[in-house]
Amino acid sequence: MQQLILEADHVVLINEAAATAAPSLDDDEALMAMPLVDAKRLVASAFERRYLIRVMERAQGSVSEGARLTGLDRTNFRRLLQRHGLR
Repeated sequence: MQQLILEADHVVLINEAAATAAPSLDDDEALMAMPLVDAKRLVASAFERRYLIRVMERAQGSVSEGARLTGLDRTNFRRLLQRHGLR
């Protein structure tokens, strides 16, 4: 299921299954119960997702501008957005 979320006056389409699969980053007990490699991957992924949301806000929804701001080509930037359930 997908869900629309309004963040700072910007609409983001989120893949709900991807958003709810991992424990909250505020849940220290859940993070500490995970192996270090998994916890690091989770935290890095959460950072990457927040970063992409902020870039797309600055780019006013333009994938081309977002790619330019991140220093990635459009194809790889679009794949990164899709990996995080963002459109």
